[in-house]
Amino acid sequence: MATTYSCSIPARIGLLGNPSDGYFGKCISLPVWNWKATVNLSKTSESNTFTLPENDGLRRIMEPTIRVFQNHFRTELIPFNATVETNIPRQVGLAGSSAIETAFMLALMALHDISVNAISRRELAEMILKIETEELQIVAGLQDRLPQTYGCMLFMDFDENLMTERGYGDYYELQSSNLPSLWLAHAPMGKDSGETHSGLTRRWEEKEQQMVSIIEQLANCAIEGKNAIEQKMVEELASCIDTNFDLRCELFTKESLGDTWKAVMLARSLGSCAKQTGSGGAIFGIIPNDDFPQIADIEFTAMGWQFHSNLEVS
Repeated sequence: MATTYSCSIPARIGLLGNPSDGYFGKCISLPVWNWKATVNLSKTSESNTFTLPENDGLRRIMEPTIRVFQNHFRTELIPFNATVETNIPRQVGLAGSSAIETAFMLALMALHDISVNAISRRELAEMILKIETEELQIVAGLQDRLPQTYGCMLFMDFDENLMTERGYGDYYELQSSNLPSLWLAHAPMGKDSGETHSGLTRRWEEKEQQMVSIIEQLANCAIEGKNAIEQKMVEELASCIDTNFDLRCELFTKESLGDTWKAVMLARSLGSCAKQTGSGGAIFGIIPNDDFPQIADIEFTAMGWQFHSNLEVS
């Protein structure tokens, strides 16, 4: 039987600070294993060829992953067949594309007998970012891939001096066991995060006063949230989550957030804090009481969203 080289990477929740990561800010993000992407590779006897899934969206992100892999490791490609399994909802802000790219990169390394220690977890995240920004021309934040490659909740400091001098920030593991129970709800499908962020770069370059102020406040949310997590202060963490969303509304306007804004308001009406997981149609919050999951499930289902409790975080 042919050997199969497989790798699974989980979805990601942007807990606090986003989208300040692209503007020398600070963020907290964590993997969530309720959703994952798995890439399976098997060697083929056909020479000088590989077979990718027929899905155009998958091929679009897998083909440049192969190019970056070959350029970085300078190795001749072993012929293979690839399959992808993912239950991460598309374009809702759970980092589904980067999960596939990361799983594919690690599977390629295994297929070619390249040790996972050949590059650091930070370097792996940077390779995946390169695929998105340079190969796919996507406006992508810095924090998405890091918790996926590190495999844990991270506090990420993208200090300007660090980013300018060495090209990466300081990353610290936080214990997910310190988190209260979380819930998550998402739309059937969101929209491209690059569309949401397309105007921010110009506003930042122009040093728009409102944006600069909001970015600083978002970074402070991550700092305060880090302390709340370490001290297991649930009310303080909930306040940071709500503040983060309110600041995001100021940055983008609530009208531009559409159904996501309505979903957050629904969660707040049911007694929970809430904010987006990223830039798409998914939100999360802290379960405030035992009755919340059942009530929230009914209410979110009524608006066409899926509700989930018992999140598997790491």
